[in-house]
Amino acid sequence: MADSGQKRDEDAQPKSRNSWIVVGAIGALGFEFVGFVLAGLLVGSQIDAHFDSEPVGLIVTMALALLAVGWHSYLVIQRFLNNGEE
Repeated sequence: MADSGQKRDEDAQPKSRNSWIVVGAIGALGFEFVGFVLAGLLVGSQIDAHFDSEPVGLIVTMALALLAVGWHSYLVIQRFLNNGEE
């Protein structure tokens, strides 16, 4: 019985995270942010060129890109905080 009590104490201790995992996750979010914004810029420019609606397509796609990157970042951060290793 003493062993089971000791095991519960070990499970209760918070897991230490490797600092490189945290740096990698933050760096990946930065690259994803840039990728989403560049994709919104390119798609918006193409929509504006096709429909001859100069700022409208760019504004709409940039707003959608920022919403998408915000939602995606939220999901990644939640998964990282819940699992501790992603």
